[in-house]
Amino acid sequence: MSTLLKHSKKKQIIIVGDLNATRHAWGGPQVNTKGRDLANWLNEHKLNVLNAGIKTSLRSDTTIDLMISGEIPETSESQSLPYTCSDHLPILTKFYRLKALDTKLLVPRTYWKLYKYILIILHDQLQAEQESAMNDPNNTYKWFLNLQQFLGALKLRVTVWQEVKRKRPSISSSLRILLHHKHYLQNRFRHSKKEEDRLRLRTWNILIKQELRAHRQRSWEQFISSVASPNPTTFWHTVKKLNKKKSVEFSAITEKNIVHRSPEDIVMNLAKHFAERHAAPLLDKTKILDKEASELWQLYSTADKDYIKLISNRSDLRFSEQEITNTICSLKSKNSSGFDQVSNKMIKEIPEQFHVILTHAYNQLFSAAHWGNEWKLARTICLNKSDNPAPTTNQLRPISMLPVFSKVYEKLFLLRFNRWTTKMNILPDQQSGARPHQATTSRVNCLLEQITQSQRYNTFTPVIYIDFLQAFDKLWQQGLLLKLNKLDCPPAYLVWMVNYFTSRSLKIDYGGIESVTINVNWGAPQGSCLGPVMYVVCHYDLLQLFANPVNVHAYVDDIAIVYIPSIHLKCKHQIIQIEKEINSDMQNLLNYANDWHQPLNPNKTELVNYHKAVQSPKLDIYYADVKILQTNSFKYLGFNLDAKLSFRSMIDAQFSKLRKAYAILKFIHRQFPSFFELKVKFFNTYIWPHLYMLSSIYCLFSITSRDRVAAFYRRCLRLINCLFQCPTDDLHDHFKLPTIEQRFKKCLSKRMRCIQLYEPIFIDSVLQNKHLLNILYKHYRIKSYLQRMQEGRPNKRLSSFLDKDCYTFFDHLCHFVFS
Repeated sequence: MSTLLKHSKKKQIIIVGDLNATRHAWGGPQVNTKGRDLANWLNEHKLNVLNAGIKTSLRSDTTIDLMISGEIPETSESQSLPYTCSDHLPILTKFYRLKALDTKLLVPRTYWKLYKYILIILHDQLQAEQESAMNDPNNTYKWFLNLQQFLGALKLRVTVWQEVKRKRPSISSSLRILLHHKHYLQNRFRHSKKEEDRLRLRTWNILIKQELRAHRQRSWEQFISSVASPNPTTFWHTVKKLNKKKSVEFSAITEKNIVHRSPEDIVMNLAKHFAERHAAPLLDKTKILDKEASELWQLYSTADKDYIKLISNRSDLRFSEQEITNTICSLKSKNSSGFDQVSNKMIKEIPEQFHVILTHAYNQLFSAAHWGNEWKLARTICLNKSDNPAPTTNQLRPISMLPVFSKVYEKLFLLRFNRWTTKMNILPDQQSGARPHQATTSRVNCLLEQITQSQRYNTFTPVIYIDFLQAFDKLWQQGLLLKLNKLDCPPAYLVWMVNYFTSRSLKIDYGGIESVTINVNWGAPQGSCLGPVMYVVCHYDLLQLFANPVNVHAYVDDIAIVYIPSIHLKCKHQIIQIEKEINSDMQNLLNYANDWHQPLNPNKTELVNYHKAVQSPKLDIYYADVKILQTNSFKYLGFNLDAKLSFRSMIDAQFSKLRKAYAILKFIHRQFPSFFELKVKFFNTYIWPHLYMLSSIYCLFSITSRDRVAAFYRRCLRLINCLFQCPTDDLHDHFKLPTIEQRFKKCLSKRMRCIQLYEPIFIDSVLQNKHLLNILYKHYRIKSYLQRMQEGRPNKRLSSFLDKDCYTFFDHLCHFVFS
């Protein structure tokens, strides 16, 4: 009990139990040894017995069960209740002065203007300290560490903690009384089993359901009233909660059917999992590739400091003040921080006078490719991806937070590295990830173009969707360096990256408990802006493994491979040919994965046969002796592509989100029917993005699907403009409100310009298909060329291809946009 007092307030502690201690003052007939010891302990800690002289047992009149608290007996009232199921009687104690719930909550308020003013005053002193460390990168790095500590301390100094009222309970006090009485009726019916008690319990239960429904309605209306605030800050702060799905907090970890509940065990299991995940890959020095990569890594990791300084000064790793300013402005205004206790917002609030100092400091670090261990340590927290409060380690999403100054350091290097990759044209056109002017829509549109081209003359078109196992966490660092060296990457870049990857580590933070330091010897640092770029560059040649690299579509680690059967073969021969081609590519992919230590996950790699026939053929495709699962649909980059390309499942998924947003829009209208600007703002923010996602594939929709989307859009227009009885024609002709197709055309016209300027492979695919059609038509339909062809009729598939006027995806898109 003494240990319990150390972790609680004496005034608010209540200790109840059968302590087997008696004393005359507590209603006992005699005094025993435990009674004397307990009395001395109570006097020492200024505690009192509240139920003295009250009978607590059926076996004796002595007060056996004691209730101890810091409150005095005069401010409480205790009584024993009748009970026949045990020899101990229940004790009811009412406290008249004790507050069971603290209604105050401490919240921080930071005075950012004061934060800036203090930094402006200390500008000259910090500049003098940085100039004194100019000639030594180690001293410059120490200056950064001191600046980190100073900023963290300054932020705490200008932060005031204020007491505010706690958030109200989820249910009202009257509802809690009703639920308490319901529990009493439940217990009563369990013991009596009387029909009278059952009917009373049933009536009470119906009453509680009605009250809960009314309470939810009142809470929702109160929430909507805060949404409808004309203040933009209040509006966005409230509305962002609507679509934000909060992850389920986990309080245990399940590992090999064993549930670990204590925080220490959870941290230990997480540390073990991530240590295995980031352990260095097993290298075989007998293999030429592994040997070359290890020797090159050793060469650059042991490079002489003078040599590093020489190649760095000759490189373009020098930055201007404007580049530093743009990089800092590109940081997101987040308040989370790593172990440096410095957040992005704290860096963005630094006055612009400091950007000159930071420019000189960063250039000094780049001159020696210097990296300190403090900047390589990541604070990692884990979020639950499942709804299970006791998930496995594979069901957790790690979120790593790096020091902010190190993230600026990375972003500066990325400016020069991206410029070099663009100049050398390293990334293939089929890769849309980690490059400007391209997005997921670019890959999906190009994929749909090739599928629809094949469906003009084939009954089926298989597509393999590749899934790499923990792609970024399994990036082979030595292999990346070897590939960059073969691409003639500047030596200054290679030295910088070796120092960047060497001695990386992380610590798991779970509820304030930190794990041991975990070395990251495999993979890109989680939370780093360099990770996706390094992964894409490392596997720039992956597409050349396949028989037709043009038919490979990649967005970082999400890869889709289209296999188009030959137009000259019958269906059964096409199946044989396709199976042979896919299995050959899978074997090449297996060899590549083993050579470059980038494992694949065959259990999540799937095959979809896009077809127009009643049934699609079943293909036997294997990867590492594991048969690839053939499914009827796959969600690729947010687009659910079913085997018939009907897009019903995707439309249903989008409509499930649209209905939730529309319900909120209805409540806003009911509360504020004339608040036009609010309704338009909500529509553009939370409804239109879901409709816009359908715009690029809207041209492939059936008439029914188009009408369904248009009807929902018109329903939103009527609600926003209060035109409930307005016919469709008057809605667009008289009130001049744009139709869904007009809005889609406006968006897709920009998409067409983007295809023309930045997606040459899409245009090449379209032109090759048109060229194929022209060549076949020329040789099979023009009489002057027929004499040169061999005798016999062309196959039916070829004739159908030439005779039928079938459109591809790009044809539908152009017809929709420009019609």
